[in-house]
Formats: sequence, C-alpha cells, structure tokens
Amino acid sequence: MSRKKFSIDKILNFIDHFYKLKEIDRTGWKTKLHLKNSESVAEHTLSMIVLVILFADYNNYTISKTIKMIKMTLIHDLGESIIGDFIPETIENEKKKKLENVAMQNILLKIPWKPIKRKYNKIWNEFNDNKTETSKLIHFFDKMEMVIQATYYQKNNENINKSDIVPFFDSALKYIKEIYKDKNNKKNIRGGEKKDIDEIEQILLYLNR
Repeated sequence: MSRKKFSIDKILNFIDHFYKLKEIDRTGWKTKLHLKNSESVAEHTLSMIVLVILFADYNNYTISKTIKMIKMTLIHDLGESIIGDFIPETIENEKKKKLENVAMQNILLKIPWKPIKRKYNKIWNEFNDNKTETSKLIHFFDKMEMVIQATYYQKNNENINKSDIVPFFDSALKYIKEIYKDKNNKKNIRGGEKKDIDEIEQILLYLNR
C-alpha cells in the first residue's frame, strides 16, 4: 500500500462514530439495575481491551494475534453508534445483527483508504460470523466484561443486591454452554481454544461465587 498524505478531515467522519459511543449508555444497566449514571458503550469497549491485553499476555499470544483481537474489540459494538444499544428482550437477535451489519457497512465506507477499509471489513465479518477462534474469544470477553461490570456495580452500590446481578451471570454462562459445550460443537474446538474457553468459564464461576 503506497503511503498517501494523511488528512484528518478525511478520517473524522469515521472517528466520530467512536466518540458517539461515549454518549450511548449501556441499556441493560439502566433497565435492570436502574442506574442513572451507567457506563457508556465506549467504556465497555475500553474495559474489554484491558481484558484482551491481559489474557493475550498471559497466554503468550503473538503480537499480530493480540493486535487483531484489539482491533476486533474496538469495532465490535461500533454499529451501535448508529442503531443504539439494545437488550435481548427488546429485539430478535437476527434482526439486531442485520441492523448492525448495515450500520457497520455504512461506517466502514467512511474510511478513506481502500486497503484499510478492506482490512476492517474483513475483521468485522469474522467477528459477526463468530466461527474462528479469535472471534469466539472476543464474544467471550464481551460476556465476561459484562459480568465483571455487574460485579463492580454490586460491590459499589448499596442499592444493588447479589440477586440483581445473577441474570447477567446466567446469561454469560448460558452462552458458553449453548455455543461451546454443545456436543455438536465440542468436536470442532481445538485444544488451545478449549483451554482458553475453560479459563474464561472458571473466571465467570469465580466471580459468581
């Protein structure tokens, strides 16, 4: 890829979507825990990146794999800058995926450099399909960050009881059971991937003790 003069004007339309995420609250905390000042989608993404980096370092992932995971994390909720944040009870999963995919295609079109645009589009499609080891891990971290955030709220808010956050744990553990513990899928899980999945499951169970 030949280097072209960098113009902030050409990239701002794309970057603006990340700033928009700072203004979008995570809906579940408001509707289920009744929090007035809940985390934003951008804050959720930041916390996920911290988890990704620590987990990658712990497992001695390569730099290229770590960077790819960070990129995937950065864009995994970017479509919400257009469609907003939904909770599962308010929209069918397939409908949400369709809305989010259309939003992401419009967002990625704003990247002015075609090779970079193609790279991020590939990463988004990989995350959306959720079939590779990397995409599965990022979906896991999405769930795990939710659980850690719920734990944090419960520990630091006297109006929130343990019973209030149990549904978030149940949701995360159910996701692991349905997607990765199913007999039809277990045979497709490689040794290293299964180890990573089991470690994340143990973290969730520890937090729910």
